Amino acid sequence: MLLKECKRCGKYINYGSAYCPECKQVVHKEKETDRNISKRLRNRRYNRQRNPKYQKFYGSADWRKVSLRYTQEKGYRCEQCGAVATQVHHRQPIQTDTGWERRFDFNNLELLCTACHNLKHDRFKSGKGRGSKKSF
Repeated sequence: MLLKECKRCGKYINYGSAYCPECKQVVHKEKETDRNISKRLRNRRYNRQRNPKYQKFYGSADWRKVSLRYTQEKGYRCEQCGAVATQVHHRQPIQTDTGWERRFDFNNLELLCTACHNLKHDRFKSGKGRGSKKSF
């Protein structure tokens, strides 16, 4: 059986593991803390770029009530693929004048799962097809 040293404490462990069981828990907690800090910073940076008018709207009690009611009426199912849906999408974006006027109109809403919502907004696609060129 091959042995090697734990990266953190130096104890001998089976080859194939990076850390001993005790250090593995500590490292996992450290990584989780780092991820949370990073996420908070990304969100803070993202929110600075957003228009306060729309931030206030999406945080309002009126919007939460409308979106929850719409979600319940649609049975928590994505209107595109039928998966469990969590996001209410405005068909006419609220950043336009007509979209702002229709922000609470049920005919302007669509219940989507995260994947379909990302597709609608063209988010998180690979470089292929988005006009970016990969260099090798």
